[in-house]
Amino acid sequence: MPELPEVENTRRNLVRAGLPGCTITGANITWANTVKKPSAAELAEGLKDRTIQDVQRRGKYLIFPLSGGGPAAFIVHLGMTGRLRVQPQSQEPDPMTRHFFPLGDGRELRFVDGRKFGKLWLVDSPDEVLPVMSPEPFDDDFTVETLAESFAGRKAPVKALLLEQSVACGLGNLYADESLFLAGLHPERPASDLSIEEIARLRQAIIDSLTAAYGVYDRARDQDWPDPPTALTTWSHPRDVKASCPNCGTNMAAIRIRARGTYFCAKCQV
Repeated sequence: MPELPEVENTRRNLVRAGLPGCTITGANITWANTVKKPSAAELAEGLKDRTIQDVQRRGKYLIFPLSGGGPAAFIVHLGMTGRLRVQPQSQEPDPMTRHFFPLGDGRELRFVDGRKFGKLWLVDSPDEVLPVMSPEPFDDDFTVETLAESFAGRKAPVKALLLEQSVACGLGNLYADESLFLAGLHPERPASDLSIEEIARLRQAIIDSLTAAYGVYDRARDQDWPDPPTALTTWSHPRDVKASCPNCGTNMAAIRIRARGTYFCAKCQV
């Protein structure tokens, strides 16, 4: 599933493509189940002749504020494998393109969604859609104290809590593992047992793992524009029990936490 770096990469791709300021002239929704609110027909009608003012992100959600009358926000969740591309209408679309939004400049915003897990909303306010989320990891409000408060009294494995968007918004399975690896923390440690020093280390590891991922995507965007990759391996530890820990050489271990595959170094992460 796209996690914060992948969604932020999509946002930056769309900004670079010049999507802000473009007017949507129509919509071709080919899989109505993607649309969560209102109906597919109402969403298509509500987007017509609306201008995209900006491309924003909150957690794993993309938010497109719209000018003109009608619902003020078009919101997209990429689901498991979704991608958004701005391409000429004359360009042959990816066969897994489910939704087409023609633009006034002759291009088209296309939602490629092979597994059909993406979601679309057209609402008056993002608050109608977005779940309760923690501060963004790069925000000043994402502090050691707020993370410690989220862990207080909770005996669940720290890896499980990092997957809750109210604890660390934008993180998913991959970057939770990467953050714990960088922090040297075992994923099964009860969250409430972490010391304040360990929580501080984890907070910094979250920021470091996301910063590194952003850098990988930024370099790929510059190198491969106008068709940059959207799913890169940006983490430092192998997700393979036959591979060695890059720090100590011990083979990586694998377990499942809340049904999610979890990779870690049993020697480095305690």
